[in-house]
Amino acid sequence: MKIDLKEILRREMQKKTILLNPGVLTESYLPEYLLFREDEVAQITRHLGRYLSGIQPGNLLIHGPPGTGKTHAIKIVSKSYNEFVNETGINSKIIYINCKDKTYYQTLVTLLHGLGVNFPERGLGAAEAVESLIDYLKESNGRYIFVFDEIDKLKKTYRDKEEPMNALIYRMSRLDELLDKESPLIVMISNKSNIIEKIEHATMAKFTPKTIYFREYNIEELYQILLDRIKSALAPGSFTTEPVKYLAELIKKNERDLRWGFRVLIEAALMAHDKLTTDLIEEAARIVDNDMLSQVIHSLSNHQLIVLWAVSFLENVGILPVTGELYQVYKLVCEELGWKPRSMRHVMHYVTPKIESLGLITSREKGQGRGRGKTLVFHLEENPKKILNMVEEVLSERAHKEFKPHEIPEFIQISFQRRR
Repeated sequence: MKIDLKEILRREMQKKTILLNPGVLTESYLPEYLLFREDEVAQITRHLGRYLSGIQPGNLLIHGPPGTGKTHAIKIVSKSYNEFVNETGINSKIIYINCKDKTYYQTLVTLLHGLGVNFPERGLGAAEAVESLIDYLKESNGRYIFVFDEIDKLKKTYRDKEEPMNALIYRMSRLDELLDKESPLIVMISNKSNIIEKIEHATMAKFTPKTIYFREYNIEELYQILLDRIKSALAPGSFTTEPVKYLAELIKKNERDLRWGFRVLIEAALMAHDKLTTDLIEEAARIVDNDMLSQVIHSLSNHQLIVLWAVSFLENVGILPVTGELYQVYKLVCEELGWKPRSMRHVMHYVTPKIESLGLITSREKGQGRGRGKTLVFHLEENPKKILNMVEEVLSERAHKEFKPHEIPEFIQISFQRRR
């Protein structure tokens, strides 16, 4: 049967929808103000104002869970700051860089380009990039503020001898040692609540930032923020407070954030004929959850998929996913699929951090007893059975054969031994 694609486009264009301004519900939308973040925004602004006045107030670390307004806060402050210095003729500028999936070198290059320095994206190294930054700052009489967002999501490559996050913080906080004048103010932003623990002692000793924590919103605050956005996004009279309150409760109950809530709202509004309802919110939440998780899983490399499957399998059968057990299961899956396994060091240093940065797993160090060193313990953030099914489907597609772990003797034995 031939499908009339133009007719589908025509119907979608003519479809009546209550969603009049979808841009208000997107992640890129920058509101003029942030509800329930007035204190944090004022703290950031005062800190930068002191630097602008000639005082060195120290570097800044902004941290807190995802979806709590950190990025929007710094962007709102940056907009006002840059407008203010332009209006007053002060030679100063805030340069914002999102570090997610950038290497240490790419981050430095982006910073140089933000300063207007013509530096090649390829061909040179981090040392040359730092040298070029120093040369520029020595010649400039401007006061700069460098903002590095999502620093914990810097990408590590096989060439990196240092952890990218520590390398970046270390170099930036020591710029004053290489300049004969005051160095730029450094602002680091992270979703990790334990980010300070992940910064090496030698780096932290020099960085010594003032910290501003963005707490999670409570249900009432989530409701008020959602309602504020909905008033601009949906048609008048197309919603009541009940489904909005229900969505706020879902966000809290399912440990999601506002970004997830806005996606649910868009999906529900597109399905609605004339009114937003709690049933539509519930259906939209299921669709968004499946879509988001599926997209993330499909974006993983083969070895990342296998590691994710291994963590899910171990949790599902009641075995603590520590380094040794995880690697054993990983190797078994590689063997079954006919793929060459990577070394344990590679898996723990390069593969698992990427999965962790996507929020699928978390890890923590655990001592193994006196003189036996430490191991990593992994934890899956999603339902193990759900992840197992999704990953098995993707692995089957990529291996061009059905991956049936429930029929593999080694996995049956592991499961059976645990049940006994």
